[in-house]
Amino acid sequence: MKRRAQTEAAVVVIFSFLLVFSAARSNTTGRGELGEVQIAMWNLNRVDNLQMSYVYTVRQNAGEGGETMDVCADLLTGSWVSKHYATDEDGTRLYLRQFCDGKNIYHYIDWNGDWEKIQTMGESGTAVPQLQMMTTLGYDGEDVVELERQEQNGIVEITCSFAPEFLEEEKEAQLAQMERSYAMYEKSGAGESEIDTAGLSVEQHRQSRYETVTATYTIDENQILQKVLYETTIIMPEIVQDLAGNKMLGKEREMQITTEMEIKRYNESGINNQIEQCRNEVMY
Repeated sequence: MKRRAQTEAAVVVIFSFLLVFSAARSNTTGRGELGEVQIAMWNLNRVDNLQMSYVYTVRQNAGEGGETMDVCADLLTGSWVSKHYATDEDGTRLYLRQFCDGKNIYHYIDWNGDWEKIQTMGESGTAVPQLQMMTTLGYDGEDVVELERQEQNGIVEITCSFAPEFLEEEKEAQLAQMERSYAMYEKSGAGESEIDTAGLSVEQHRQSRYETVTATYTIDENQILQKVLYETTIIMPEIVQDLAGNKMLGKEREMQITTEMEIKRYNESGINNQIEQCRNEVMY
């Protein structure tokens, strides 16, 4: 139970960090390799439809956990279908199915076999899950300390390593966001134990430090972004629990996080067929 609690806290921290990382800056860059990545992102954002996978993995001590997602999206209508899986000591299991008709999101309820409609506000609430991380370059050339470009058979691979100053800025930005979320959580009426655990997660992040973060981009022969791989090494105190059930911060541990997003295919009629099959299931 203790390992699972640690992993869940880590997932919240690092996953949120990557979201900030991918949206923090919108500046264009004058460096040729990053300009090439940006063009590939723009081209991806202009395809008619796509099928994408998302794999998030956390490794700490002898444990490993994470989540995966498969999504089919029609970018012309804004509709999409996603399946979410969790991986822990019990293995991999499907825990969520979603469908979006471009305006509303529906969740599949396992216990009664029905779809539940959830009203959303504006386009941001119905965006294709995780796609923004593949269509937005969240940093500038000055934030990168090393670039490596390789090309083979028309496939280009570009790897970026980031400056320590940039990583520290991102950590501080995420910490401020977590503190705001924690303040709202305190007012939400949650139980004392849950509030204490959330507060401990904030302190855990405050004491953490990012050792390395690299981003590797794969561009296909059509100059469309095919894959993004983030690899992060972070040092943070683990959350431990004593015999009385009290949680606290323990020793520092190294944690390795990988986030991989890959476009399996695009501009194919079969993708829209899968979306329409799900639409029929939801609507009828």
